[in-house]
Amino acid sequence: MTLRTTIAAVFRGRKLAALGAVWLCIITVAAIGAQFIAPFDPLEIDPIARLSEPGLPYLFGTDHFGRDTFSRAVYGARMALIIGIGSVLVALICGGLIGLLSAYFSTLGHFLMRIIDVLMAFPALLLALVLMTLLERSVINTVIVIGIVYATTTARIFFGMTLKLKNEVFIDAARCSGAGHGSILFRHILPNLWSPLLVQASFIFAFAQLQAAALDFLGLGLPPEVASWGNMLAEEKIYITRAPWLLMFPGALIILSVFSMNLVGDAMRDSIDPRFKNDIAGI
Repeated sequence: MTLRTTIAAVFRGRKLAALGAVWLCIITVAAIGAQFIAPFDPLEIDPIARLSEPGLPYLFGTDHFGRDTFSRAVYGARMALIIGIGSVLVALICGGLIGLLSAYFSTLGHFLMRIIDVLMAFPALLLALVLMTLLERSVINTVIVIGIVYATTTARIFFGMTLKLKNEVFIDAARCSGAGHGSILFRHILPNLWSPLLVQASFIFAFAQLQAAALDFLGLGLPPEVASWGNMLAEEKIYITRAPWLLMFPGALIILSVFSMNLVGDAMRDSIDPRFKNDIAGI
């Protein structure tokens, strides 16, 4: 089955999910080509034009420093992409490894999964706030914290799926042929988890946007000089009555991006291997 056929199967009969995928492609293009798309430097200050209404030359207006809101929104897409991808990698690598090892080695699993259970007892935002208070505000620390928060859910999902797979006939055949633990885990079990792994990645990417925006809004996320959608909301919240467009545009971008990613994730989940539908149904 070719990639084109696979994509067509995922989005067949799902117009909203297809539109969501198109929106995500637009955001990705904006993030990659931000320096070519943004008409102004996102940090360039023009005191005379401060709080200008949307129009020309400032498509989304300007903030209280006179910075172009459209340019900051475009560069904010780049930050959203970095945080989303980074958080997905941290969550899948850390959580996936813990889930795999815990399910395969039962004794180790009793210890590791109890730690995961304790961490899952905390609300995601509260856990992120606790971790961020221990670290300084930076892009890397934000990615690590959000990744750790969602590594708990990932570990639990991978734990359940690995428990199912390790008792399959092909795993018994691999053991009988003399395959070691590493070979069974990474050559036989892990390749069979790629489909649910991609579904989980899509939802982590969406939730990471909400967590990053919440941390920025509370002053514990990215440094204030970094152009991000969350920082734009945090800085301009006092102008909600005087210049509502300053919150409307970044807020709409966050909502559309998260909604689109959830639609794509739902479409992928519905087309997933039926063996794993119950395992990822609660994502």
